[in-house]
Amino acid sequence: MSRVAGAGLSLPAKVALLALVTMAGLFGAVAALVGTPSGSRLVLLLAVFVLPSLITYGITRFLVGRLTHPVVGAYERLAAGDFAAELPTMTAGKDFLGLRTGFRAMAAALERTLAEVKRADQERRRLFADLAHELATPTTTLIGIAAALRADAGDRGRLLDHLEGESARLERLIADVRELAILEDPALAMLTEACDVGAIATAATERVRLAHPEITDVRCDAPATPATVDPVRVEQVLTNLLGNAVRHAGGGAIAVAVARRGADVIVRVEDGGPGVADHLLPELGRRLRRVDASRSRDTGGHGLGLAIVRAIAERHGGAVRFSRAALGGLAVEVRLPAGA
Repeated sequence: MSRVAGAGLSLPAKVALLALVTMAGLFGAVAALVGTPSGSRLVLLLAVFVLPSLITYGITRFLVGRLTHPVVGAYERLAAGDFAAELPTMTAGKDFLGLRTGFRAMAAALERTLAEVKRADQERRRLFADLAHELATPTTTLIGIAAALRADAGDRGRLLDHLEGESARLERLIADVRELAILEDPALAMLTEACDVGAIATAATERVRLAHPEITDVRCDAPATPATVDPVRVEQVLTNLLGNAVRHAGGGAIAVAVARRGADVIVRVEDGGPGVADHLLPELGRRLRRVDASRSRDTGGHGLGLAIVRAIAERHGGAVRFSRAALGGLAVEVRLPAGA
């Protein structure tokens, strides 16, 4: 059967045509053996040509109809959001195993993708709401300070101090939002190189001692710990964690530790502040999320520092874990693959 002859035929018609050609070949072979057909043989000839073709066409049409309509219905239910849709029972045999497996895999993948899109949309909405809330506080304060300065009301020096403080906080917020957006760009590559994470931690801790002499108990246990990481980003992790600890230590102790654990480098920072309730620990590290009034924006934070730490760790192929510290406050443990 040529491509031209069968190009516009349906599957049942092609099967019937195939049966017809087969029967014709068989009859031709029989006729060649028995000689010229008589009248009775003419009837037999018609029967051999017509009946098998009609029977084959009817059976094929019936089977294809029973199979395609339920399959199309299953795909339509899936397209409408029914991820529990299944192919019809007649496809349960081994001949259709690949079809059923592929259908289930596609349904599961679509369900996961839709759930991820919904979560991303909710996160986006929450982020914009939180960001608007964060921007509202310094903006309102700046407007009030400007009004007081215009009216020459209050202590001018104190108002200028407030102006400088609120402007600095707004600048930090904008810088951290920009930094987090950069870190969440899939195209961003970590500029990894062989370095000593222990030395980076020691230097960061020393800067805290010099900048905050009022905190008398700043501990650092960071032996030489070589790793292939992005040293600038690791320094940023320690700066953010130590800044968070300084804000919340409340004059208590701060402890920094770096150690090798298997194929990973562990950076741990603890503080002696009020800590975070255990059931709220999973909320930490989310963008603009503060979970405890005692660790609020009044201490200068806006909830992006830990989110940046988490983003840097994940871009290295690591992770962040939050727990209650032995010192009484928050403990943040950053795991980084030593050979990233």
